Amino acid sequence: MNTYVVRFMGILLCAMPAMARAQPADSQKPPPPSQKIPDLRQVKPIIVCGGCDQPFDPATHKDVLETLVASPYMSQLRKALYMQDVVYQFASKAHFDNCDFDNAIAYVGERLDEVDRHVEAARRAKDSGDRALVESTVKQAFFALGQALHGIQDFYAHTNYVELTVGQAATSKDIPIVSPWQDAGKQRITALRDQGLVSGYVFWGFPQKCPAGTPSHAALAKDKATTPSGAVKVPHLQNRNRYQIAAQLARADSQALIDHAFLRWPLLKEVNGQYAAFEVLVDRRGL
Repeated sequence: MNTYVVRFMGILLCAMPAMARAQPADSQKPPPPSQKIPDLRQVKPIIVCGGCDQPFDPATHKDVLETLVASPYMSQLRKALYMQDVVYQFASKAHFDNCDFDNAIAYVGERLDEVDRHVEAARRAKDSGDRALVESTVKQAFFALGQALHGIQDFYAHTNYVELTVGQAATSKDIPIVSPWQDAGKQRITALRDQGLVSGYVFWGFPQKCPAGTPSHAALAKDKATTPSGAVKVPHLQNRNRYQIAAQLARADSQALIDHAFLRWPLLKEVNGQYAAFEVLVDRRGL
């Protein structure tokens, strides 16, 4: 047999386990998620007061909710939360999948850079008296902010951060948020990777950067309380399950990002108002 053929067959045989891992024979890519955005009143959203000295007053919930339902800016932010699963269904960077940490961090940063560009355009439009352009560019800014928000929330749902940190916490509130858009958060992720931080392996997502033996996304994800990992209860943390802890962290970091955005870009708060509404841990990719 030709020497080159023998070598090729040897390479192929060595690669077969990796190929099988990359795409299980009994698995298929999930279909595209629905593009329908549910009515805000039907999803029990998180409502926050962005960059406020006092937290959101639940007594005003009904009135604030109706205002947010009518807000074209919150509509764009929520649209981005849902459309991330459609437009970037197979992109590891948009969901902190496949241990693609560097690209995921960069993705969040790029979306916030996009917010900055849109706000600058809105500021110029405001100075020139072009109200229509102000509204359209602020809508674009909120869409980009929603994309960043989705990525940040997925960090807690799709990695083993909860699993790595619950053991050292006396209460779930002792687990710190990471805030991947900040320099300290980026450094924290680098340190955590040295301690075994991974995210679930998705065979149809790209790129794939997880080491061999990394749990699958289905095994690791905490987007719902019914997933294998999400359902696991942590006895010393009031018997809360991992989903509840991941959702708590995602909510807290989402509040931190909204605060950051409204303080960094006051025009967002001026045009939209001080309140924001969003869902936590949106994942409709059929996992």
